[in-house]
Amino acid sequence: MNAALRAAGPRALLGAIAMTAQFNSETRGRRPAAGPVTPWNPSRHAVARVTNPLPVPECCPHCASKVWIGSNSHIYNGREYGEWPWALMCTGCDSYVGLHPFTGIPLGTLATPAMRRARSAAKDAFNPLWQGGAMTRSDAYAWLAGALGITNVEHCHIGWFDVAQCAAVVAAVKARKQ
Repeated sequence: MNAALRAAGPRALLGAIAMTAQFNSETRGRRPAAGPVTPWNPSRHAVARVTNPLPVPECCPHCASKVWIGSNSHIYNGREYGEWPWALMCTGCDSYVGLHPFTGIPLGTLATPAMRRARSAAKDAFNPLWQGGAMTRSDAYAWLAGALGITNVEHCHIGWFDVAQCAAVVAAVKARKQ
């Protein structure tokens, strides 16, 4: 169990797991009830903006432990970050991923510390391609998909990549610059 969950205590953990299970079983395909926007009651407009939603995993692909939705303050030593401070977190290892704003949809796959470092390096290499204005973000991802041999550009998301794919992103961008 990771340090944040040990600090939260078993009662908080069981509550978080129960809420995540409720989210997984009750909100799929149903219109959320009126009330505050949470991962369990997402904004319909925000959900509609996510073109390739990943399913919310029930268990971690790295250690098979339960996954729960909670405040990112469990990741950042008690401090919440961002306008939408929610994340999916593993109860058994240090894997986590943020959620699309105002939804319960993961931004990518659960990432270990090594994957998070690799994704950060891939984004640092890739983002200047489109942030500099030489091409649009969509064009940059289309180029990246071709460079990595991904046939469907909609499946080309750094947040979905593993360590080896992130290294391939860095290498492809480096080769493009030469």
